[in-house]
Amino acid sequence: MDEHAVRAQAGLLNVITWIALMNIFFWRDKIFVLVLFPLVSWEFPTSMFFGLAPFAPIGVLGSLLAILLHPEPYWKPARPKRFAWAIGLTLASLCLTWFLLRDELGGTYRPLIGATVLTCNVATWLKSSCGFCLVCFVYNNYLVKWFDLEECQECKI
Repeated sequence: MDEHAVRAQAGLLNVITWIALMNIFFWRDKIFVLVLFPLVSWEFPTSMFFGLAPFAPIGVLGSLLAILLHPEPYWKPARPKRFAWAIGLTLASLCLTWFLLRDELGGTYRPLIGATVLTCNVATWLKSSCGFCLVCFVYNNYLVKWFDLEECQECKI
């Protein structure tokens, strides 16, 4: 996968997490949840199965940004990226679950969702701004050993 496009996608996802954080703590409007969750829940599986283009809308924008800013692709293995997108889908689904259970959770749902979105925010910021993928780090240092997978030399720190 083109690392430039993946980092651009992470930057766009970082903007989405900032919008979600603002909504959790200030705006508190359900429409943001109803718009952002379907977008993200479509983005992650289509990125996992088909790559960044043509079915992942944020991936397409990230790919276009990468072409404009870095015309030469920088290829990296896709398996750790797919694992990262699976974690992102899990976190987004967890946020939606807590949002839907907000009446049963009482006032404790906002900090739970906030912590989950903040985790996504930090992870996307690290990937887009610093080039460090937290999930790739977990993949190489733990999953490779536990499940006898091939280590990704490109993502090794």
